[in-house]
Amino acid sequence: MSDFPYKSSKYRYTAIRFIKSKKGIFGIPKINISADFECEITKENGLYYETDGEIVIYIKHFILKDACLISIDVEDSEEYEIKNILCEGKYIAFDHSSNKYIFQIEISGLLGPTRTLYAHSILREDGITLRVEENDIGRCAGKYDKDTYPQTQIDASVHYTFAAREVLRHMGIGKYLHDNHLGYILLLGFETCNELHPDYPPHWHLIFRWPYFCGSQAPHIYIDKEGKMESNVTYIDGISGVCRKYQTLEWCKMVDMYGADVIAFRLVEDGGMELTSPGGNTYKIAPYSREEGVKVYCDERYIGNITVKNDTDNGQIKLLWNNSDCIQGSYKEIIEYDQYTGTITKIELDDSK
Repeated sequence: MSDFPYKSSKYRYTAIRFIKSKKGIFGIPKINISADFECEITKENGLYYETDGEIVIYIKHFILKDACLISIDVEDSEEYEIKNILCEGKYIAFDHSSNKYIFQIEISGLLGPTRTLYAHSILREDGITLRVEENDIGRCAGKYDKDTYPQTQIDASVHYTFAAREVLRHMGIGKYLHDNHLGYILLLGFETCNELHPDYPPHWHLIFRWPYFCGSQAPHIYIDKEGKMESNVTYIDGISGVCRKYQTLEWCKMVDMYGADVIAFRLVEDGGMELTSPGGNTYKIAPYSREEGVKVYCDERYIGNITVKNDTDNGQIKLLWNNSDCIQGSYKEIIEYDQYTGTITKIELDDSK
């Protein structure tokens, strides 16, 4: 019996999202596909489903390089129209005639997991990148459903990522990494809508991404039902099976590609987190509160709090940082994004608060 460690497939699963014009009406129409190569709509592993507002299918096809098109037609629904069609993060043009929606997708050169289900808003500054996963109870799939939808953990994770960005700014970590070409800190939440990426249980990430992927330290910080941080399991990107769980009050030290210390953090007993750097102050991100958001401390002195409201129906994030010392330093940030892809369309920053 062969037990070969390196396995590859000649097939890829490419997802397509059909956005309904009306939510809450169900019934998947007949969908037909054709191509000059082997492909099929697959129903394995739950890769064929609908939610309140969408229909999602996956097409299994060969991994091919040049000008490879799949033609698709979808029969009309008597109950609702299809408003948008998305594939690999792009809107797909379609014709609506003869009681069908007709379009094509190109699968040339597509590799890795399909990106169709991603709805990510990405904010970047020197040395720090933050991603908000635009989760929506109407899109939940895989490990998540309406009865177990983790709204508190979603709210907590977005607060923790923005609070961590604020702390890293105070620490000067982003500038240090950028100026010395050492990579960046990547702040991520988790997604609830991707069957091929069961991002479970709820958690957020504080990753030290080296200038290249492999070797990056990738902590997964798990969140309990109250929104408190309860454990840290750290992986090494690009090296499968290498991970370690850190206990509460145990420092997780992150190093650059030359082995020098950069930042350390630990979870504390109240469900919060402490962060520090060599010779630097110790900051604390307090546990999430629905009423107050997240409070931030420096060497046990309260310095401010952050609140985040994310309206996924209209594609808008409202962020408020209240600085405790004085009005100067507080700010409000409004981020507008495409509700289906997460692509940011506008940012307004008001630092006169």
